[in-house]
Amino acid sequence: MIKKIILLLVLFPLLVLGQNNVCFSIEENPNSELQALSLFTKYINVFNCIHVYAEPSVSDQKILHTAAIAAELLDNNEDGVIDDVNVQNQLMDLYTIMPLFSYEGSSAEELLFDNFDDLMENNNFCAGAVLYNNEIDPFSPGFWGNDASVEEVLHAINACSHIEIYPNVFGVEPNSSEMSDAMDIARGGQFLTIPSNYPEYGWYHYDDWTCDYECMAMEYLYWCIVTNMGLL
Repeated sequence: MIKKIILLLVLFPLLVLGQNNVCFSIEENPNSELQALSLFTKYINVFNCIHVYAEPSVSDQKILHTAAIAAELLDNNEDGVIDDVNVQNQLMDLYTIMPLFSYEGSSAEELLFDNFDDLMENNNFCAGAVLYNNEIDPFSPGFWGNDASVEEVLHAINACSHIEIYPNVFGVEPNSSEMSDAMDIARGGQFLTIPSNYPEYGWYHYDDWTCDYECMAMEYLYWCIVTNMGLL
């Protein structure tokens, strides 16, 4: 099963790069009564696994694009069935959301995260990542610097499913998994904070000072996946 998960992630079909036909429809916000989600007006349900919520200014094309990316990642062979039932069950149990904001610091973003603890406690929500309007480019899917949809949807799926159900492989804490051990090798050592300089023999030199060790591990998983996908 673990090999299947890894193959699912690294062999994500590049057909999505040229895909224009999206079999989803945009609906009204089904949870507008929840204060945390009340400023979103657009919604797409992706296989009952990923719930995409968008602010009014995010175009229909961009929300459809994000939903298509999520669908491709979950159903790699496009047979209408999620490829890993464990991932499916975990995402459904948590009610995993993918918020699309007009801009960083928008009223919808502030409202969501001011009330997110209540969502998690009372409704079992999970939000592993967010997307901003200027980060979504349907004409360059997943292309570094143009479109962050693949990155952020992957973060959401990984954070809300893989690291929880396969902790020995994808655990993000130090010394917790095969992935954390691999990242320590790639960075040239185990660094719980960002080093002033990475060793020259390391090849993963992520240097975002706001990113702690667990964040570094999530980013490492993303870079591994998109490298194998050929998106860089």
